[in-house]
Amino acid sequence: MPGDRLVLSSGCGTMNLLLINRVLHIAATCTSLGGLFYARTVLLPSLQTLSEPQRGIFLKYAIRRFAYIKWTGVAVVAITGMIQWLHTYPYVSHRELYLFYFMVKMTGAVGLFSITFLLALPANALRGMQARRAFWSAVNIVCGLAILVGAALMRTAH
Repeated sequence: MPGDRLVLSSGCGTMNLLLINRVLHIAATCTSLGGLFYARTVLLPSLQTLSEPQRGIFLKYAIRRFAYIKWTGVAVVAITGMIQWLHTYPYVSHRELYLFYFMVKMTGAVGLFSITFLLALPANALRGMQARRAFWSAVNIVCGLAILVGAALMRTAH
């Protein structure tokens, strides 16, 4: 039908690419937020069973190992999110509402990205923040929830 987002004449190839894009976006988001939730609710509390020197060594290697997953997830979410935006936004009927929900989502994303980035930096000025990793991980979970709420609301504002 004219005006539909996905015109049948564009073929199944476009539909399949958009589906793959959406699956990658959701999978990267779930992996990133799931890893964050696991770290805050399982990993950090379990570290209390280790002595302070062992805890620091273990955390250093765990953070380094998860960094590849985390930053790959950030890149995939950013790229696939832009593709989804370009495909969806031109057809949104309630643009002001959609942009407000997008702002909620992006506020959570910027907060999550900033905290994650600052916790990963090996700077002496950030030692105090890194010492309160459990608190900042909890704030990151709130940011992640803001992303999910914003995304869910965006789906309702088409």
